[in-house]
Amino acid sequence: MAEADAIRGFVAAVRRRLLLRSGLSAAGWGTAALGVALGGLGLCAAAVGPAGFWPTFTVVAIAILAATAFVFGVVRPANELRSNQAAARRAGALAPALASDLLSAIELEEVDSARAAISPRLVQAFRAQVAGALAPVEPRVLVPLAPARLAIVAAVVSLAALLASALASPPVARGLRTLFHRPTLFEGASVSKVPLVGEVRITYQYPAYTGLAPRTVDGSTGDASAVKGTHLTIETRPLKRCRRGLLLLGESGERGEIPGNLANGNLTAELTLNDDVSYRFWLEPSFGRAVREERSHHLVAEPDAAPRVEISGPADRLELATPRPIEIGYTASDDFGLGAIDLVIRVGDRPEQRIPLRDGAGSHGLSGRTLWDPSSAALGGAARVAYRVEAHDRDAVSGAKVGSSRTLYVVIQNPHENLEDRLQRQRELHEKLITDLGDRLERLPATAAADAPAAAERLAAFGIVHEAEESHLALLGQLIDEDRRNGTLGKSLRNALAGVADRLERVLRDEAQVLAAVKAKPPGPGLARLDALQPKHVAELENDVLVLDDLIGRQRLEDLASLGKELTDAHQRLQDLLERYKKTKDAGLRRQLEREARELRARIGELAEKIAAVKDRNDVPEEWRNLPDVKRLAEAARKFDGLLERGNDGDLERALAELGDDLRSMRKMLDQNLEGFGAERFPQENRVIAELMKKIGDIEGDERTLQKETQAVAEKQDAEMRKRLAGELDELVKRETEKVERLKQKMSQVPIRSPDSLIGEEMNRARDSVKQMRRLLGERDLAEAKGEAERAAGSLDRAGEHLQDLGDARRAHKPGAEAERDKNAEAVAEARALAQEIADDLAKVMPRPSETMTPQEREAARAQAERQGAIGRRTEDVAGEAARRLGKLPGMDKAESELRAAAERMRQAGDLLRRDQSRPAATAERDAAERLAKLRDSMQERSMGGGRQHKDPVRIPGSDESSAPRAWRQELLDAMKEKPPERYRDEVRRYYEELVK
Repeated sequence: MAEADAIRGFVAAVRRRLLLRSGLSAAGWGTAALGVALGGLGLCAAAVGPAGFWPTFTVVAIAILAATAFVFGVVRPANELRSNQAAARRAGALAPALASDLLSAIELEEVDSARAAISPRLVQAFRAQVAGALAPVEPRVLVPLAPARLAIVAAVVSLAALLASALASPPVARGLRTLFHRPTLFEGASVSKVPLVGEVRITYQYPAYTGLAPRTVDGSTGDASAVKGTHLTIETRPLKRCRRGLLLLGESGERGEIPGNLANGNLTAELTLNDDVSYRFWLEPSFGRAVREERSHHLVAEPDAAPRVEISGPADRLELATPRPIEIGYTASDDFGLGAIDLVIRVGDRPEQRIPLRDGAGSHGLSGRTLWDPSSAALGGAARVAYRVEAHDRDAVSGAKVGSSRTLYVVIQNPHENLEDRLQRQRELHEKLITDLGDRLERLPATAAADAPAAAERLAAFGIVHEAEESHLALLGQLIDEDRRNGTLGKSLRNALAGVADRLERVLRDEAQVLAAVKAKPPGPGLARLDALQPKHVAELENDVLVLDDLIGRQRLEDLASLGKELTDAHQRLQDLLERYKKTKDAGLRRQLEREARELRARIGELAEKIAAVKDRNDVPEEWRNLPDVKRLAEAARKFDGLLERGNDGDLERALAELGDDLRSMRKMLDQNLEGFGAERFPQENRVIAELMKKIGDIEGDERTLQKETQAVAEKQDAEMRKRLAGELDELVKRETEKVERLKQKMSQVPIRSPDSLIGEEMNRARDSVKQMRRLLGERDLAEAKGEAERAAGSLDRAGEHLQDLGDARRAHKPGAEAERDKNAEAVAEARALAQEIADDLAKVMPRPSETMTPQEREAARAQAERQGAIGRRTEDVAGEAARRLGKLPGMDKAESELRAAAERMRQAGDLLRRDQSRPAATAERDAAERLAKLRDSMQERSMGGGRQHKDPVRIPGSDESSAPRAWRQELLDAMKEKPPERYRDEVRRYYEELVK
């Protein structure tokens, strides 16, 4: 049995080796053939292009090759070797010496030995002989796999060649991808070199919030641009017959397709434009391959930008000693209509508060001004307030967007917090001066001639009193110097104290000179000289003690009056909050009511403490201590708090009204005390100020009357100019606006490393002029636009000079900086030339003033110039009077300079009127009138009216209600750049410092 098994095992091993070699060979050669076939098919596919049949054809070709290899490599050899005899014959063919015995041994297994009368022993012996002969024969040697390895090498070479061809040849790579990729509609269509459709008609249905009416554009190229959310209807007529039409989205159809409706020979497709996309027309004919356009059409979804908001305030960081209304200007614009516009306030770290300003109601541009009172924000003490303006649009597609302006800040000090410390230091100084006065009256009385020891003793007493007074004067100087650094006293009080210090310093200096001379000589004659100086010194000390006492009293009464105003303002806020709460029942408003009611009670308690302090310290004389009963106020405030907790609206309103009556009565009493004190203790000061205020008011009235007349002539000239340019004004504005945009681009090419540098200042000034120029052109104000263009050219000219100087300095340290400097200088020079070109263009089209004025109007202008000269001379006379009568009054030191500045503007206005230039003359006249108005207001505050100084709002510089217009400010800045003579440099600098405050 063992010999039979060995023979069968040998035959089976040979069969397996044969089948393995056959299968591997078939797979290898089949793969090699597949590589060759794919290469050929790929070249064909690259030439033909993407088509739907290529993937099917490729799969069929691979299946045929795989089936052929399987049949010839596996099925047929397995069929041929399925029996042991067939396998034995094949093995015998490979080993001829064993062929007959091996086949006989296999065949004997299937013969019945008994029936064939074959001796079993003989068969066994034969098998043993055959098995012994097969033992040294190895099936792997008998059936080598070399042919199979050759086939595998061929397959690898074929695949490697295919891969290399794909990498090296884009057509082969593209063809191979085509063989296995089922093409999209875009890829499967042929590209038309001629137009597929005629002219395109596009209908725009804009989102409802834009307020835009539907619009249809005939004869379009197929491109469109519209705001996001616009519904487009695209209509066209195919130029060839087709049974289906589509819009393929994306540059390669990757964004999908939009089905088109074919009716009456027209193709119509609809889509909503939500983002940028391109598309092509795709047509499927009745027979043949689909066709598409070669070039795409573009649809651009314009985003609805957030509103643009600008804010203007009195200053970026405004510092106020006490809460005052602040003027806030704003400008908002939006492409498709504005919604709500709010003022956003943040006090310190508290939550933001929103104050509605107005509803844009779909307007494209709005501007306005508002007065915001910081006291409405319930300031408890010193606070830093941030404010900005926010504007909402009405975008119903992407959601409403918010545009925000820059943030401005106002720092509001609390004058009550540091007042006690200031008054304490002033009281201590007051007591020391009283001591000095007493020492001079008691220790240094005038006596008859005495002996030498007595004279020496009096001289020593003079020295002690003198040194003590000098030390007290040093304390006063220290107080003034600290205030100059910290600004705690206020200018009026600081000037008054400085006057006291100057007068005391003069008399002490005279006395020190005599003391120094007496020390080197016998004291007799020197004492006589000291006694001669004593009356003047004592009188000065008496006057200064009284002045300081009055100043302390005035500060105390001003503090009480200011606190009284704050209490009435807080009551008004409570009334407003209660009205809003009654209408809305908002829990947030109720909490705010409770919080502000508690703050009001605390401020009433503070007022009670201050009134008690006034009575205890005797800061104010008895006749002005008619102070209110604060207990009744505190009880009324507690009653309101209790009603607020119970929530009875009717009782709340009555209690709040009663509290308001008491607060107003209290405030009236405090104001009367302050006004009476001022009228009694500072009568000469008030009388002088009142007389000059009347004269300034008369001059201001005459100047405003003249300004109205000049403005009327200027408006008539503007109307005449617009009439002459009516046919070409729009085209001119469009052309110059394009130049302004080019100018802005040119200026943006100049890098500004430091905004505070000379170049940065000039470039920022030029950018501001360009911005104003753009606005003025839109308003058709050509005269002002021309002026802005000239200012921009001047700023750019100066920037170029600074750039040249900077380049020379850098070249000394950085030799390689020439290229950068030359590039920037070239950009500045081009921008300057463009600005000058705009100015020249506007100058050419603008008629000369003499052409738009009749002889009667020119004569009237001459008369106006004469009147202006007379008003200017009156102003000069008042300025001289102010210098004589107000020069030493605290807070009145700049009255003369303001009057002379107004007179100078009047002189300029007169010169302009003589040259028939009514518009700039009207500007100069308005500037002069506003200067006079500001001076009159400041003098009104300085007079002892008390609480009035807290009512006037802080205006925006450059507004019609405030300081000089922009053109005058520019002239001022240009003049400040001029180098003054050396001997007048300090005087000119001080003049400009006062002028720009």
